[in-house]
Amino acid sequence: MNINFRFLLLGTSLSLIPTITNAQCVATIDCATLGYTETTNKGGCLKCPFGNTYACFSGGCTESGFIHDCTGANEKPLGNTCNKKYYSCSCTFGYEWKNGKCEEKQVPDTANLGQCTGYAKNCKIGDILNSDGTCSESKENNKTPIGVVVYIGQDNCGQALALACLGSMPWSTKYVDIATLPNYTDIEMSYSDFDSCGNTHKIIREVIQEIIQADTASTYPAAWQSTKYAPASLTVTRGKWCLPAAGIAKVMIDNYDKINSGLIKAGGEKLNKYYINWSSSESSNERALKWSYADGYVDTFNGDKGFAYYVRPVIEF
Repeated sequence: MNINFRFLLLGTSLSLIPTITNAQCVATIDCATLGYTETTNKGGCLKCPFGNTYACFSGGCTESGFIHDCTGANEKPLGNTCNKKYYSCSCTFGYEWKNGKCEEKQVPDTANLGQCTGYAKNCKIGDILNSDGTCSESKENNKTPIGVVVYIGQDNCGQALALACLGSMPWSTKYVDIATLPNYTDIEMSYSDFDSCGNTHKIIREVIQEIIQADTASTYPAAWQSTKYAPASLTVTRGKWCLPAAGIAKVMIDNYDKINSGLIKAGGEKLNKYYINWSSSESSNERALKWSYADGYVDTFNGDKGFAYYVRPVIEF
């Protein structure tokens, strides 16, 4: 027999509220009215949710979507059957029901945060970066935001800005030209520097060398504090956050509103338009590149490494 699924679903929903059903509906709606007219289960039948009769299908299972055996790899039977077929299947751990089969979940590995994963191909500037490495336009109930996407490269590698500013501090406490860092005296050329972590690691090597020589680790506070940062929700990322390069700064200037919108959605600290911020890009032994969103450009003028400017790290993903 052909069954009207709207009636069957109505019967199912009524079974979930028996008090209302008994008080108001029994006199006018019963199993037979809903299409449950068979007295025995002859196979491929659904039992009336508030009675002992059945609705059995005659050639309508396939048309109704009952087409899956649920016997494949990583599949398990789910729900009612019709002619021993299922509308959908449940999946074993690590798989999800998608496109009519159990497919492996494509969830990024948190351990990969802090390096290029290629997952940025699914993200856009202003999106929230979550602790599981996924991106979302808004805050999701089952995910924990750790940053906001500020850069996506052609290689699908991205960088996300921390939800909080670390305060103000000098770039360095003494004038040293770090030999492994390029010196940018042309501002336009500095816009091509996106190597936030590469720069930061070169600066940190100087710090490590000084520690070995019993000097102080605070010689390069901006880079040092960036690497010491980690959100409370994901402390395993400590050591993976970096001081943004000048090119990242320029992208953030150009996308100020989008990034601020993402920070608000994520519950983070908004960008302060008038803060002067340090980048990890160097221009000389005395100067490094800085920026403010109010100025609208990155510059070296008065970027004295000894001045205290603001620091807000990024993480690669």
